[in-house]
Amino acid sequence: MNEIKTVIWDFNGTLIDDAEAGILAVNDMLTKRSQKPIDKLQYAAAVDTPIWKFYEKVFVKGSITPEEAMVEFDTGYEKYLPENPLMEGALEMLRYFEEKDINQLVVSASHIDKVSARLKELNLYHYFDKVLAHSDYKAGDKTYLAKEYLKEKCISPENVVVIGDCVFDYNMAEGIGASCILTTKGHQTRRELSQTKALIVDSLTEIKNIV
Repeated sequence: MNEIKTVIWDFNGTLIDDAEAGILAVNDMLTKRSQKPIDKLQYAAAVDTPIWKFYEKVFVKGSITPEEAMVEFDTGYEKYLPENPLMEGALEMLRYFEEKDINQLVVSASHIDKVSARLKELNLYHYFDKVLAHSDYKAGDKTYLAKEYLKEKCISPENVVVIGDCVFDYNMAEGIGASCILTTKGHQTRRELSQTKALIVDSLTEIKNIV
């Protein structure tokens, strides 16, 4: 791996340990519609972007609308999210990169207001040069957000690493020409992540041996 000068963090499932909250919220939505709950492996296999593609895989066609999904998932997610949802090792790594004077930012497919608010609640916002996310709830592709940032800051992609937990984090890294490290602690398992060429870790602190 080239010398890393910028780290692009994913948010959900990477900085925030929220995969279990997501599964429980979705299963409440399925149960409400008399549909069979899904397990971790089924959830991980269905994870997709934009988020509606995930719902199309999981729910019986016509049983839920995008509007219902957004409201019900958000309610369940907040209900099941741990009181301190910070991913194990995340704070240690944020401090590690800060001490090495490595630039850090968040690029998320979630809504900018929610991401910013959560980071401030956890007193993490100050670690980042920029927090980039969407202004809608479609959880669509976020590659363009990273591209625009790198162009604006004149940052070479070869000195950038993306840290995430899903295949689409790897796709973003590929799209901007950066390296990628994926953690198995998030929304997808090693089975899905192994389909990529990313480096895979079981703990964020393992990244100290890489960067």
